Amino acid sequence: MKDLRWPLLLALTLLLSACSSKTIEMYTLVPSTQSAPSSPYRHSDLRVEYPKGLTDTMSSRIYFTRSDLTRSYYRYHQWSQSLNRLVMAQLVETLQRSHAFRHVLDYASQAGADYLLETTIYRFEHRITPQGSFAEISIGVRLLRASDRRLIKSRRFDYRIPCSSTDAPGFVQAANEGMQRLARDLIHWLQR
Repeated sequence: MKDLRWPLLLALTLLLSACSSKTIEMYTLVPSTQSAPSSPYRHSDLRVEYPKGLTDTMSSRIYFTRSDLTRSYYRYHQWSQSLNRLVMAQLVETLQRSHAFRHVLDYASQAGADYLLETTIYRFEHRITPQGSFAEISIGVRLLRASDRRLIKSRRFDYRIPCSSTDAPGFVQAANEGMQRLARDLIHWLQR
């Protein structure tokens, strides 16, 4: 009996360690290819400032909620970088591809810019309700003149995109659709 205990204990330990080594799935946001050739800023340079938001929302965790009082995150699914980095990279690349500005710089650039784009992420989460599953995205932007930081215009963009499933991959797909809408609406807003 004593001889059987050690092999069983070893087998049980190996089995439990194999169960806990699940792979983490990493996701990202896809930039848009919208264009804005008639932009009034096409001869100006823009610096996209580092997005701000709630501290816990700005991590690499993908959050979901089932009620207004509770919030959790997916254990084996996360963003490839912090959410504010992903949003900033998506905005920079989308605005570069749009040609709405002559040059689009990120927050780390030391080059001078004519305008600044400030961003606040108010909500970026997966909401699961009895009525369905949704990607809820709320992002505020402010365009400032860089020389005196005077506010030129501001807007808050809110989206509620239905998810194809109630899991993280369904949310990421809907979140990317929401970011595509944001890109389209942001470029249209900048053209006015």
